[in-house]
Amino acid sequence: MKVAFSLGSALMVLAGFANAHTYLSKLALDGVQESEGQCIRPYPADRNYPVKDVTSTDITCGVGGVSKTASETCPVKAGSTITVEWHHDNDSASDDVIDITHLGPCMVYMAPLESNGSGDVWFKIFEDGYDAATSTWCVNKIRNNGGKLDVALPADIKSGDYLVRTEIIALHESDTDYAVNPARGSQFYVNCAQVSVTNGGSAEPQGYAIPGIYKSTTPGVIFNLYSSYSSYPIPGPAVYVSGPGNDIGESPNESTDASAEDSTSAPVENTDSSVEETNYSSVEESTDSSVEETNYSSAEESTDSSVEETNYSSVEESTDSSVEETNYSSAEENTDAPTENTDAPQGSATESPTEYISTDASEAPTSSAPVVTYTTTITAAPGKCH
Repeated sequence: MKVAFSLGSALMVLAGFANAHTYLSKLALDGVQESEGQCIRPYPADRNYPVKDVTSTDITCGVGGVSKTASETCPVKAGSTITVEWHHDNDSASDDVIDITHLGPCMVYMAPLESNGSGDVWFKIFEDGYDAATSTWCVNKIRNNGGKLDVALPADIKSGDYLVRTEIIALHESDTDYAVNPARGSQFYVNCAQVSVTNGGSAEPQGYAIPGIYKSTTPGVIFNLYSSYSSYPIPGPAVYVSGPGNDIGESPNESTDASAEDSTSAPVENTDSSVEETNYSSVEESTDSSVEETNYSSAEESTDSSVEETNYSSVEESTDSSVEETNYSSAEENTDAPTENTDAPQGSATESPTEYISTDASEAPTSSAPVVTYTTTITAAPGKCH
């Protein structure tokens, strides 16, 4: 009895597995219902069996799909709605479409027919996964609608012949990685139809490779349907949306503001050369031999480390209140100035309110205007310095 029960249970499981499959039965294009299999690439012997290996070329158009062609390529207008229709066994009112246990998403892709689905050519035009608000999967929707699903074609794609790839992923065994346990894993129900798009635009959507967009570990390919969840990550690229910025070679994120590029590279005028090797000294000239010559040189070493090697004290107010008038002549060379380096640091010339004249003969202005020297004579008592 126990053995019989075990065998009966196994048969029921196998029967349930066989009854769960589905296939693309027919299309309605521009409101015109096509017959079963019309415009669709020929089915394999087991037309409702899934593909499980996402690295196989069978994932492109189903088992043997890339090596076959449809008997005709059916016309359809860009921007119109096509209706795809799945069935489990056949096109009949009693057909269950797909088993209720095989919950999962529905997706539709397109690719230029001339590519035969090879390379980075597939772009997604539709996807529907899990609606948390109603706890409904796309599989629930097509089961409740006789296997039918309406899909809008992009209005701006180029006119021409295309493959339309339909896909349902059944997730009832997707909690296990197929690469680890080939007896389980997600089940892909894939078919390809052929259509000829008219009244199109100029868009060439970004394409992706199939196989290539999925791995056996991709979220949404591996998914535990029996755990607690409130959302589902639909695998594959985003759905193509008609409009500017979505064509191949056009990046909507690329900045067109050239003024923003290298904004910090603007040249900065070098003011160093204008003050190079210039000794800004203040010389007090006296006609009285008893009056010592006072040299207020900016090159005089400062005890304050913050002004070390700075030669701009000619603009600094003298701390000696007795010296009220001083001759600031940059044209007169000061023989008493120290030999310390008096190069001004870049940009420091702009920090001084006083305009300086370089003593470098090579930098002398070409103007014929004479250089005016202001001399102040200070009469001082012998032995006193002002």
